[in-house]
Amino acid sequence: MKAHAGEALQAIVVYDETRHRDVYRREGSDGLHASDLETEVLEDVRADRRRRESPAASEHEGEYRASAHVFDERVILHLPRGENTGTILILDTTAARNLAEFVADIRSDIYDE
Repeated sequence: MKAHAGEALQAIVVYDETRHRDVYRREGSDGLHASDLETEVLEDVRADRRRRESPAASEHEGEYRASAHVFDERVILHLPRGENTGTILILDTTAARNLAEFVADIRSDIYDE
């Protein structure tokens, strides 16, 4: 994944139905680690379920792959895996330049798709 994100990658967080844990955290970007703000952000991202189950959505949109939360200082990508599992990437804003291609590349890295 580092090959796709490069120095823009700040953190990788995986979660299941009961907890989340860091898989990677860039040195120097740990100021928010385990803070109230980070807990709040991760809960909000996890709760943001944008799946659509209708045939029309499947036909016109395809499969739901990721949601992006773009802020002035960072980008948070949520890549759900199952109903209560997934991966959250925290990136510098430079990563959002070619977002669709980036999401496809990192899903392949994470989930072997």
